[in-house]
Amino acid sequence: MPLSSFLALAGAVFAAAFAYGAIMPLLPELLAPLLSGAPTASLSWHAGAFAGIYMFAVVLFSPLWGAVSDRLGTKSILLLGLVGSALAAALLAVAQELWEAYLWRALQGVFASALLPVAASALAPIADTAERARKMAGLGAASLLGFFAAPSVSATLASRGLAAPVSSALSASAVVALGAFAVLAALFRAQAGRRPTAVMGAQLLPARFLGLNLLAYLGLGAFEVALPLAAPGPLGVDSVQVSLLFVECSLMMLVAQGALMWAAPFRAQFPKVLAASIASYCAGLLVLAYADSFGAALWAVGLVAASSGLLLPLIGFLATVEIGDRPGAALGRLTAAGSLGQAIGSISGGALYAQAGMSIFTTTAFVLGVGALAASPLPRWLRVSDR
Repeated sequence: MPLSSFLALAGAVFAAAFAYGAIMPLLPELLAPLLSGAPTASLSWHAGAFAGIYMFAVVLFSPLWGAVSDRLGTKSILLLGLVGSALAAALLAVAQELWEAYLWRALQGVFASALLPVAASALAPIADTAERARKMAGLGAASLLGFFAAPSVSATLASRGLAAPVSSALSASAVVALGAFAVLAALFRAQAGRRPTAVMGAQLLPARFLGLNLLAYLGLGAFEVALPLAAPGPLGVDSVQVSLLFVECSLMMLVAQGALMWAAPFRAQFPKVLAASIASYCAGLLVLAYADSFGAALWAVGLVAASSGLLLPLIGFLATVEIGDRPGAALGRLTAAGSLGQAIGSISGGALYAQAGMSIFTTTAFVLGVGALAASPLPRWLRVSDR
């Protein structure tokens, strides 16, 4: 795949991640004026539900967009996703009612689901598995750059005391999406007439990948919603420090995925790295459950971020080894599984934090660890011998 094509795909993924992440540190500022003085517990619940509805939209539409891209190609789907994402962000910026905010956030999820699996499916035809592993990690890095840039923009807007930081952040999301659209459209015009080479021999994606992706994103969903809710209480940090924690999270994940790109020639060891990543992911959540300061939170968030930064692209790469000539449909299902997990995690992170406080992180670590063991093949020393 030419570098220009990969960079264009990475730009689309960056735009989708930016649109999701820009509003996350500002959820209280977005929702509080729409709740008309509702109690704090209601704000916590809506913070989780608002993140969850985005992910449920991705769950429903990712397999659909993936299947359509297998028939019609990736170009038109990616361009439609970027235009729709920009429109949804602009509408959310001017929402005056709670139901409007939920509707436009769901629409953001609908169009994001046209970007994430379709961009990844464009890498499946790459025959060289080392190159494919590097580019899968590269797409993950582009997504993390979006998450890194978005909270930085939000933190800058909040620290400058702008009258409408939420609207400004959402407007920035629309501008980024339109910029990615312009780059993709120009590239597609330059490549008009070229046909991608299909990968032959379609296979069903093993269910263990769906389960692992669901669990990995469930942990992230609970983490990213519960973390800002815990900020003014147990952690004792302000909104700017919360944004810095999100920046640290994205930066650590970016470093981890950069290391994974470097390690592509050693891809035979990736299953072992995946198992170690799950273990350290759970350990980071447990450390966060007992954090009581900004410094302690930095350590915990760094461990969670580095672990998940390895885990997520590893699942994606190992899944591409198993699929054939319909990558869009298969990766659409994988994205849907991850988004379902993130939706469940987001809703439970908001609702359960209001009831259980920091114990939400302990519970999430337990669910992730036990679920990952159930979803993974048994190690050789635990298997029952056939002899």
